[in-house]
Amino acid sequence: MSVLRLTGADVRYERHGSGDDVVLSSAAGFDAYPAILARPPYDCTVVTVQARGFGRSSHLAEPPAAGWLDQWGEDVLAVADHLGIDTFVYTGVSHGAGIGWHLARRHPERLRALISVVGTPHDRTGDTSSSEGRRRIIEGRHDPAVVEEQFRVLGGRTEGERRLALREETVRALVAHQLALSEEEAAVNQGMPFPEATTDEEVAGILETIDVPVLSLAGMRDGVISPASALRAATRVPHCKSVFFEDEGHFIARERPERLAREVRVFLDELAGYESKGGQW
Repeated sequence: MSVLRLTGADVRYERHGSGDDVVLSSAAGFDAYPAILARPPYDCTVVTVQARGFGRSSHLAEPPAAGWLDQWGEDVLAVADHLGIDTFVYTGVSHGAGIGWHLARRHPERLRALISVVGTPHDRTGDTSSSEGRRRIIEGRHDPAVVEEQFRVLGGRTEGERRLALREETVRALVAHQLALSEEEAAVNQGMPFPEATTDEEVAGILETIDVPVLSLAGMRDGVISPASALRAATRVPHCKSVFFEDEGHFIARERPERLAREVRVFLDELAGYESKGGQW
């Protein structure tokens, strides 16, 4: 893992693989996705950026002046510049996808495409400073029962002996990780993408301005990103391809990364054709 010293923080990043398709991703931490994209048969170059505020990147006592999502996006661009990467595919999961939506809006010239995993902008139900689940986890961050309850809600329902066993493993690991965070990490509240939008129609209006190819991978059992949110992106974002997994929830990147990787490889092949035809699918 390498470090890039930026204004106000050190940001850690790691490079995987050496394929022609260059994929960048940022998050508080990572599961098997997106590094799986560096392996055969996906064969991408993947750069993962640990968001400032978490892990081995600098922890912060106060939120960045730019706001978490926009600051994280700027950090991704700084890492790309440092590595000499002009344009790239960005992918992110949950809050990591939120970073991508901000990049697509603010810096579309840097993105070949956005791949959003369980991360379409939230439904608007009042306060845009956080989802209800995130707020409850922050408030109850010292209580294992509260944290576990919220992760079970976020994951959504599942069934089948193997899937249920995997979900139990997922929840145990997430609770243990959450309880081990520093106070600064545990208190980070990144808020919703596009917090200035206070209604679903205002979110849709912003989505209509996104001018990069988008792949949205959505779990219909997600406990935080609703099917309505995923459908809003599918119908309002130009050049958006959406894949809806009926039997997946918010933890698909941890529990079933191969399902995501297969869809990403298909999309990247389609993207190459789109680019060779001058922006025509």
